[in-house]
Amino acid sequence: MYQSNAHEQWANEHRDCDSQPSVMDFARVSFVLSEHAGHGPGCAQYLAALTRASSVLD
Repeated sequence: MYQSNAHEQWANEHRDCDSQPSVMDFARVSFVLSEHAGHGPGCAQYLAALTRASSVLD
């Protein structure tokens, strides 16, 4: 139940491809990457999540 509520909240917070997202933990990074996959290089949400995921791997 908690996960569903969190995903609904995250979907609302991250719906705008033009806005820069706040700091994200890995669970939220994964969510944003899946929600915005295929949006292209103009999607700020996807690029920020990809950058964050890359920094986790460094």
